[in-house]
Amino acid sequence: MKSAVLAAAAALAISPAFAQTAIAPGGSASFNIPGLVSLYQVFGHSGSVVGASSDAPYVTFSAGAGNVFTFTSVTGGLNCCGNPGDLATPEGGNWLGPASTIGGINGISDAFGNTQLPLVAMFGSESDPFGNAAPAALPAWDANNPLSQAPGLYQVFFVGDGRAGFNNAAGALLTFTAPTNATRLYIGFVDAGNFSGTSAYYFDNPGSMDATVTLAVPEPGSYALMGLGLLGLALARRRRG
Repeated sequence: MKSAVLAAAAALAISPAFAQTAIAPGGSASFNIPGLVSLYQVFGHSGSVVGASSDAPYVTFSAGAGNVFTFTSVTGGLNCCGNPGDLATPEGGNWLGPASTIGGINGISDAFGNTQLPLVAMFGSESDPFGNAAPAALPAWDANNPLSQAPGLYQVFFVGDGRAGFNNAAGALLTFTAPTNATRLYIGFVDAGNFSGTSAYYFDNPGSMDATVTLAVPEPGSYALMGLGLLGLALARRRRG
């Protein structure tokens, strides 16, 4: 069980910051994500109301239609409660019952699921969501999540091992389509005391995950739409000129 006493001591730790990594269509970026990472820690705001946490790493990309991401490799795992000998897979574990009901902070959605400490992610932009109303939470994650999802800005979504089925290395790659105004993809974890309540208690999560995220090359139809959009902008500027 997560301890408030240990949390107070851990709060003294300095949380490292992650630099952004740019990604272009057809490109990939890889990260090592330790258990201290909170997906809610962005734009310099703490992602934990109890204990220390560290910044969520992210990739940057150009806004527009047709930005589709896959997680081509996710390995490693975490433990919830200070036991490095009992690490779950990237799909998450069930140490304290089969549920996560994590309350979001900093203008980021809540997160619900039937495993604990899986790899999760969210799309963002260059605008800090802090102080804004958080978007609605997506349906709870489980092994039957759809193969293709299109989350909104700052909606937490399940990644796990990036493949269909539960702990199925042969499953089809899950695809995640970014909103047209998104320019960032954050990855990390969501946690809370006993996995219920506001985001907290990241300090006692030993282990880490290695994740590689890839941005697909847009389909020809997407290029055509982008071209039409750019043409429309050029004509509009010419009329104003």
